[in-house]
Amino acid sequence: MISVIKAHLLPLIMMLGLLSCANVKQIDRGILSRRIMNHISHPEEEVFLQEVQAYREGAIGGSKAVGGGCGCN
Repeated sequence: MISVIKAHLLPLIMMLGLLSCANVKQIDRGILSRRIMNHISHPEEEVFLQEVQAYREGAIGGSKAVGGGCGCN
């Protein structure tokens, strides 16, 4: 019974994955790049949270900022 469900579920998931892909026309990209479409609602807050995380971790790296936590640049 479970193998029958898996046999029908896998193609369904694959079809949904293929149908969810879409090509965006050049003229429509401006609409998608608006601020409301961005997952970060407040960029200033995101920068602050990255600084706080870097301070807590004791090192900076892997993001936009460069440098090390030991102070030996």
